[in-house]
Amino acid sequence: MRALRVLFFSMLLLVFCGCVTEKSQNEPVAGPRPRVEMPQYIIHRVMAGETLATIAKWYSGKDSNWKELSDYNPGLSPWKLRRGDVVKVPLYMTTVHKDQPDHSTAPRKVKKKKPTQTAGGSEEESAPDTEEVFGPK
Repeated sequence: MRALRVLFFSMLLLVFCGCVTEKSQNEPVAGPRPRVEMPQYIIHRVMAGETLATIAKWYSGKDSNWKELSDYNPGLSPWKLRRGDVVKVPLYMTTVHKDQPDHSTAPRKVKKKKPTQTAGGSEEESAPDTEEVFGPK
């Protein structure tokens, strides 16, 4: 009887140890976390009316940086930008890190000169109002 108990417990122990090792083999091994690299540029999708100069002005504050943007995007023709094209803006030249709004690419609005009447009855043109300027404020 004692031999039967020893045999039963040893079989039970073998089954239990087999399940434990099988279970541990199926569990994923926690390794080092994958390294996430920060992008070195901002992806900008061109909107209607934008040029490399307006994009450079928005992100860097200087429209003269369009040449650098052109160099950074060799497959992109600065003279043939179309709506939907992708422009990579390098982070080292950016001061603004948010998308360019639609209103920033709108053409400048200059109010028409309104003729004013002088005391003598002749019309005199008044100075135009200030222009609306795009870019970060």
